[in-house]
Amino acid sequence: PSQPWWGAPLIRVCLAYFTSGFNTAAVDHEADGSTNNGIFQISSRKWCKSLTPHATNRCRMYCSDLLNPNLKDTVICAMKIAQEPQGLGYWEAWRHHCQGKDLADWVDGCDL
Repeated sequence: PSQPWWGAPLIRVCLAYFTSGFNTAAVDHEADGSTNNGIFQISSRKWCKSLTPHATNRCRMYCSDLLNPNLKDTVICAMKIAQEPQGLGYWEAWRHHCQGKDLADWVDGCDL
C-alpha cells in the first residue's frame, strides 16, 4: 500500500537525521560490497546502480546521483521505496526512531 504521508516534511526530517545525520554525501559500505547512499542511505542492493554486478536498480539511477545536495533524485527514489509494501519500514532508522513518535518535537520552538 502507498504511504500518502511520505510528503509530510517532518517524516523526511526525522528519517534524514537518523539515517545520515543530514549528510547528503554519506556512503556506508556494507560487508557484502553494497553501499547505502545519500541523505536517506538508499541501498545499492536493490535501488541504484553501482559497481555491484546484478543489482536491480529499481530507481533507475546511479548511486552517485543520490549523493547530490540537490535532493530531487533522492526524493524520487525514496518515494518509490515508500510506495513498496514495506513502506517506510524499509528504513531501520524509521522503525526505531521515527515511527509512532511525536514528530512535532522536530519543530518545537520554531515560529511556523
